[in-house]
Amino acid sequence: MSTPETAFTVPSATDFEVDPATLAAQTSTSTALTLLTALKAAGVQFLRYTAIDASNTPRAKAVPIDRLLSDPRQFYDGGLSIAEVCFGGLPSYADHLVPASNLSSARVLQVRPDVASLRALPYNPSTAAVLGTLHDQRTGRPSPLCTRHLLRRVLQAAETDFSLSFTIGAELEFTLFRKDDNGEFEPVDYSVYGNSHTLDEQSAFIDDLYSQLAQQSIDVEQIHAESAPGQVEVVLGKQDDAMLLADHVVLARATVSAVARKHGLRALFLPKIFTDQAGNGLHIHMSFRDLRPSARLEDRYNAFRRTSVLGQMSHRGSSFLEGILDHLPALLALTLPSANSFRRVGPGCWTGHRVGWAVEDKESPLRVCMKAGSDEPSNVELKLSDSTANIYLELAAILSCGLDGMARQLPLRPRVGPGDGGGDELPKTLDESLSCLKKDDMLLGVLGKELSTGFVALKKAEAAHSADMSLEDEVALALKKA
Repeated sequence: MSTPETAFTVPSATDFEVDPATLAAQTSTSTALTLLTALKAAGVQFLRYTAIDASNTPRAKAVPIDRLLSDPRQFYDGGLSIAEVCFGGLPSYADHLVPASNLSSARVLQVRPDVASLRALPYNPSTAAVLGTLHDQRTGRPSPLCTRHLLRRVLQAAETDFSLSFTIGAELEFTLFRKDDNGEFEPVDYSVYGNSHTLDEQSAFIDDLYSQLAQQSIDVEQIHAESAPGQVEVVLGKQDDAMLLADHVVLARATVSAVARKHGLRALFLPKIFTDQAGNGLHIHMSFRDLRPSARLEDRYNAFRRTSVLGQMSHRGSSFLEGILDHLPALLALTLPSANSFRRVGPGCWTGHRVGWAVEDKESPLRVCMKAGSDEPSNVELKLSDSTANIYLELAAILSCGLDGMARQLPLRPRVGPGDGGGDELPKTLDESLSCLKKDDMLLGVLGKELSTGFVALKKAEAAHSADMSLEDEVALALKKA
């Protein structure tokens, strides 16, 4: 890192007695009764309470609507109860306790629902789902292991300490497989980027997918073929509410998988599938808005660009980029948190492999995107991200790095041009990135001791578990789970 100083911090989970949004919802039993009655009238039989653990596994339980209607107060506190260890002590490959996480099965957490995330699931008409925050069963306090609450705290700090709010978008990439005449899985096609063949041949899947996403109020900007065989990209609409965008990513991934199975396909979000082809990413687009009453009108919509100088980023925009670059080696442990993730990174892989930024260069890890039809920067895209990451955790970490750059007023390093050697090389493995994370005081402080300890322990266990697996082994396992 360029300097040992850190300036950005977020309040810890223990500073919150009860999450404000949850507390407000709990005061209205009539709201719960109205929602539950409407769900039952629509034929919904179960409400699925869901939270995402540190390794990006959705942990969920379904509660009968009739049971909740018998006492609507249960809507807020009668849902998912599960051992704390499930959210920071169990790796993605099995429910085996990792001792180094320092967690046990003795404590229990509850999911308290965020009503705004409630959706009827079109691929499972008898079920609605709601995402929520994790709380200690006895005290009601938010759990330090709750990544959704962590993101909320980061967004609150941005608004309170920096008078800004983020606009976030995401590009979701996946690969479609089907069985051949011998019962073996193969990609649905061997087309290339932007080829209309995929849109034509997979129109039944794409039409159904778009319809089901729309029914969940998930905005879609584009759908197109990507570079690798069978690869598709769904561009989710940018949101002025970063939490809403994160929820859309979680809901969209589940919908893609369900719709693919309905059509006899399998959708893999595995970052690297083919040795000689591009991998599956989850590209994150970011800009921010100035919330100060004195802000210029243009900056209230997008303060990432410098309104007084054509073609330049604002000072805060530049520092935001530099903050991400400054922490990037450690940040990758959170945005590329699997051994397979690092198979996707390297020259010619459309990800970038050195610390640096560029304008509209898709081989740069940080790409400044220009507004269409103009010479003005509109947002920055982080390409070193994929669907093995917990979206709440990675967004909290990415935005914290940028805010740290703003707080320290870091000057932006020169951009990398075509043919330049670039900056320092990035970590080549998950273990290398975890070592960087363990030295990054700012990121460790944002995560907190409990979450950072559990996360590092889990990822080290996962890296050791997959150390002897070939790429073919990883793909075969992913297909079994898809």
